[in-house]
Amino acid sequence: MMTNRAKTILRWGGIASVFAIYSIALTIPVLDFGLTWKYNVPPSTGQMEANLCEAIIDDLSRSVDNLLITAFVGSAICLVLVLLIFKKVR
Repeated sequence: MMTNRAKTILRWGGIASVFAIYSIALTIPVLDFGLTWKYNVPPSTGQMEANLCEAIIDDLSRSVDNLLITAFVGSAICLVLVLLIFKKVR
């Protein structure tokens, strides 16, 4: 039988690790978006061709889509995991 202190440490340690994994998983698409934004800027001289502009917009759209999917799916998974931790560790 575990003590209340051990259960508390196990419960909050599990929740903290779920949050840490979610934060790392969310940081990856954020960094991808930042790199896409940084290296796909329009040229500072002259005019930009339409296909280059469309490619930049497609890259940024893909990055934002990945970020949103990771955020929504990850938050749902985290919610379920936290509820399971609270249910199993009483």
